[in-house]
Amino acid sequence: MKPETEQLLGTLEILIWHPHPSRIFVWETEEQGELNVWNLAIAQGFVSLTDVDVAIAHWQSVERWGTPTNQSKNDYEYAPPRNEREDGWNAEIEAKRFESYQQLSQLLKAELQDLQAFRLSVPAQTDYYFTFDHPDFFFYILIGKTEDGDWVCFSTSVPDVAPGLAEEIIYTRSNKSNSLLMEVTNIKELSAKTLVLQSRIENILSELPPIELYSYYYGGYKGIYPHKIFYAFANQKIDAIEQALQRAGMLTVEKTNIGYGSDELSQFFKAKLGACAIYRLSFWDRGYTYEIGQTPTGDWLGVRSILEFEYNP
Repeated sequence: MKPETEQLLGTLEILIWHPHPSRIFVWETEEQGELNVWNLAIAQGFVSLTDVDVAIAHWQSVERWGTPTNQSKNDYEYAPPRNEREDGWNAEIEAKRFESYQQLSQLLKAELQDLQAFRLSVPAQTDYYFTFDHPDFFFYILIGKTEDGDWVCFSTSVPDVAPGLAEEIIYTRSNKSNSLLMEVTNIKELSAKTLVLQSRIENILSELPPIELYSYYYGGYKGIYPHKIFYAFANQKIDAIEQALQRAGMLTVEKTNIGYGSDELSQFFKAKLGACAIYRLSFWDRGYTYEIGQTPTGDWLGVRSILEFEYNP
C-alpha cells in the first residue's frame, strides 16, 4: 500500500469507529485496477460466471414462482404462491413467454460474440452475520459483444427494500445530493448492424411485457413490483453493465460531497479525498453502500455499510 494511502487509512479508521456493522473500504488502484461498478462487484465476491441457459431458465423460474426467490424451499413463505392468486397467470401465458425467451436466447447466441452469463448474489462467506434466515436472493445478467464491437447487457428487475433501514445508520448524510444515472455522454453512435440487432431484441421483448411479482406481502407490506427484462447498449463493456444494472434497479450512483453527522469525518472527506461518490448495490432485501473518495495518489477510501430488511409478519 502506498504510504500516503496508508496514512489516510489510519486517520479514517479512527474517525469511523462505531459498533454499527460498517467497514473500512480500501481500493488500491495499482494492484486492483480501475475502480468501477463491475470490478467492485467482482472484488467483493458478488459475481460468479455461469451458463447462458441457466440464466435464462432462472428468469423464467422467477416468473413462475411469482416472487424474487423460491419461497417453497425450507417451507419459507412470505407471499402467496402463483396457484393461490388471482393475478391472471396461467399455463397459456407461461408457454407464450417461454417461447419468447427461447427466441431471445437463439438470437443472442447467434448474433453476439463473447456471450457470457453471470450470477450476482450476496457472498456465501461474509464478515457480517445477517439476522434473518430466509432464501437468499440472486439474479442473472447476460453480457455480449456485437459484430461491430458494441456491447449489450441484460438484467432482470431487482426490487430494493433494504433502504428502509437507512435511518438506523449513525452516519447520516447532512447534505442533499442529486442521484446520477450513469448514462454515457461520450458514447459514439451505435453501428447500423447494432441498431438492427437492437430492433430485433425490442420486437422479442415486446412479447415479454412487465408482470407483477410479490415482494414481501404478508404483515401489511403489500409488496408488489413490476418485473421485466432491461438491457443497455454501449461502446464499452463496463458502460453497458452499469447502465443495465441501474435501469434494473440494482445499482444507484450519486456523485456528491459526502456529509456525515460527524463534522470531523465530513471534513476528512472534503479535505483529503476527491471525486466523492456513493455506490448502492441492492440484493432485494439486503444492500451494500459504498461512500468513497479518491486519494491524491489515485487509490480509493471510504465506508462500506450493509443493510438488511427486517421482515416482521
